Amino acid sequence: MKKKSGKIIWIVVLIISILIFLLCAGYLVKYFVFDPSQNLTRPTQTQTASQEATKDEATAAPTQEPTSRFKETTAKLEETETVDFYELMQINPDIYAWIYIPNTNVDYPVAQSAKGISDSFYLDHNVYKNYQFSGTIYSEKQNAKDFSDPCTVLYGHNMLNGSMFASLHNFNNKEFFDNNNTMFVFTEDKLYTYLIYSAYQYDDRHLLNSFNMNDDSSFREYLDSTLLQRPYYCNVREDIKLSTDDRILTLSTCMNGGGNVRYLVQGVLVDVQDTE
Repeated sequence: MKKKSGKIIWIVVLIISILIFLLCAGYLVKYFVFDPSQNLTRPTQTQTASQEATKDEATAAPTQEPTSRFKETTAKLEETETVDFYELMQINPDIYAWIYIPNTNVDYPVAQSAKGISDSFYLDHNVYKNYQFSGTIYSEKQNAKDFSDPCTVLYGHNMLNGSMFASLHNFNNKEFFDNNNTMFVFTEDKLYTYLIYSAYQYDDRHLLNSFNMNDDSSFREYLDSTLLQRPYYCNVREDIKLSTDDRILTLSTCMNGGGNVRYLVQGVLVDVQDTE
């Protein structure tokens, strides 16, 4: 009889353990995989052909002629497309931009934490300001929200499910890098077009603290470093010449299994259009 009751207790313990495991697994999926903010689609005021196109379709040249030194951008929006920032700001007033890179999964709002809130708030909070491991694409308060700084840095996680900035690693493939060279940033009244000119593995230093981007000499040093041909995880477009008058957008994410290294994708501003 004792033996039988002992067996029943072990069965009950086993069932409870399984239930606890399933509950924990559910929470892990919720916080590490599922993020409702990743399903937030770009709210637009005009519907364009570029939105209806599949990710694999080729796109044409920019709607305006880029700066004469840069004539290599190959993607475009079919017309001057605007993002409905009024709708976004109803969700979260910290959202100030939207980044879109054709043929990748990068199509997300960009936030910057409010005054008095840590710069790293969106490292693990979604656009609804709820805790979420995947976080939100964000910039730090060292950067202006109008992308006027010599170098603007956006941060995003390298998620296992391919979301956030994970697909930036596509640029490590030479063929993909050669065939995809444009990224777009929308703000409330502007559309910025960047030529992607460099993608490479870098150390984990804080770029904006390591280089004085407002000093021409230091910024020149930084620009030269972005053009270096590195032995691993590196693609740089040939014949790109940068000046201290250029405006650089740097996208930063993690490397798989590398806590002290980052993968950077960098673009130089080639076109700005009013969207109002």
